[in-house]
Amino acid sequence: MKFSPSCRVFVALWLLAGCAVPPDPSRLDFDTETARYVFNAGYQNIFDKYIDPVDMGALTVRGLGGLKEIDPAIEIERADGRVQLLHDRVPLGDFASPGAGDVGGWAELSTQVIAAGRLFSGPLNDGTADRIYEAVFKTALSGLDGHSRYANVEEARDFRAMREGFGGVGVTLDFEGPDVTVMDVLSDTPAARAGLKAGDVITHIDGEATAGFDRLEVISRLRGKISTWLGITVTRKGVAAPLTVSVRRALIVIPTVSLERRGPYAHIRISGFNQRTVHSLVDVLVAAKREAERKLEGIVLDLRNNPGGLLDQAVAVADVFLASGRIVSTDGRHPDTHQLFDASGRDLAANIPLVVLINGRSASAAEVVAAALQDRGRAVVIGTNSFGKGTVQNITRLPNDGELIITWSRLYAPSGYSLHGRGVLPTVCTADEESSTAEIMARLRDGRLNTAVLLASWRTATDDQTVEDLRQSCLGSERMPESDLELAAKLLEDTPLFARALELSAPALASP
Repeated sequence: MKFSPSCRVFVALWLLAGCAVPPDPSRLDFDTETARYVFNAGYQNIFDKYIDPVDMGALTVRGLGGLKEIDPAIEIERADGRVQLLHDRVPLGDFASPGAGDVGGWAELSTQVIAAGRLFSGPLNDGTADRIYEAVFKTALSGLDGHSRYANVEEARDFRAMREGFGGVGVTLDFEGPDVTVMDVLSDTPAARAGLKAGDVITHIDGEATAGFDRLEVISRLRGKISTWLGITVTRKGVAAPLTVSVRRALIVIPTVSLERRGPYAHIRISGFNQRTVHSLVDVLVAAKREAERKLEGIVLDLRNNPGGLLDQAVAVADVFLASGRIVSTDGRHPDTHQLFDASGRDLAANIPLVVLINGRSASAAEVVAAALQDRGRAVVIGTNSFGKGTVQNITRLPNDGELIITWSRLYAPSGYSLHGRGVLPTVCTADEESSTAEIMARLRDGRLNTAVLLASWRTATDDQTVEDLRQSCLGSERMPESDLELAAKLLEDTPLFARALELSAPALASP
């Protein structure tokens, strides 16, 4: 069985439009007509939407240089208004450079260069369209910021699934060994209802043995249109005969919210932001309040190791805990980036004390939530500096089914500071692993944490060195220590001290 090593995937990652399986775009041959559409769409999006103005000539030539990843003998040179294609230093083509803003011209040049190269380069001629687009776009975008990128067809499918949900059965698979092994079964999914269990080995899908399938083939056969049926045969430890079950595919959205009751407190963990995050959050809040034997006395919102996700979901999550005021603002070069996001007044956890946990891997959408709740004086933030990824990416699906992810705006906290390169500074820093919970509480109680001064500097610093010095004062960590949760519980137990920490958290906001 041809499985790549250490490969674990979540099955059923996209929705098919019809009953027949369409051709896999990742395996199609390169053709010039389609290429013109793909390059034109991609270049136009970069030219229009990237946060800073782009030199399309430099970007295109840099991208074409990525063809060396397919054939190292290929070279691209630009001089005196011409672009030259070489192979083993032998000129193969000479092309006039379009005007600086002629997006269509640069798309046409890209198509012509690749078509000419394929006549003389075996590896380039053998390369699939998806491989060629990936080489060009990824190299082109490498000269921009670190967050703009190209997703090939397979990656784009997975990203869409993470954001939007997907038609499938609801299992996680392990391809490390010779078998297709079920690692986990999500609750309330077709797989769970059919009785599949972790540890089951999938031997057949719709009667065909998986022994002849590679990883992608297994995944594609488990995926499908919602409400269609498939048969899955498994072997199970301790059961002599194979088991065959009929499974009806459904929309699967990867869970991002979990709830753990800790006495009178609710520990709510958000691992990312997809299209159902706020819906799931509201569900667990309702459940936490319903299941409480007595009044729910506090909430710990755990955003540690949360890499972010959909901005609208981050805004909606913050809105769940806010009665009024600014949540976040965005700004960039494109007119559509000038946006203000304010609370609607829902505050579903009104009068319930709130602590937010962050660490060095809390990024992007997670930082939006933490900054909003801290700046608005709604929550005490505990942990270490967050990552500092304060930009928004625009996602465009290209004609080849790949995706361009382009940075097009920056995020600003309610108090006005940019989250990019800065992140969120906790009200209570736990970076010092030698300090016990009792010691941190004592320092907070007698004012030794100097929180108000640090946060004021954090929000107003304008030079990079000052920001870096402040970041070093509570250096971001990837740890998720249990002591953070213990500190949160102790602070929630001490009502006067919590109120003091909350007062230290919020600035005097001039914005709404």
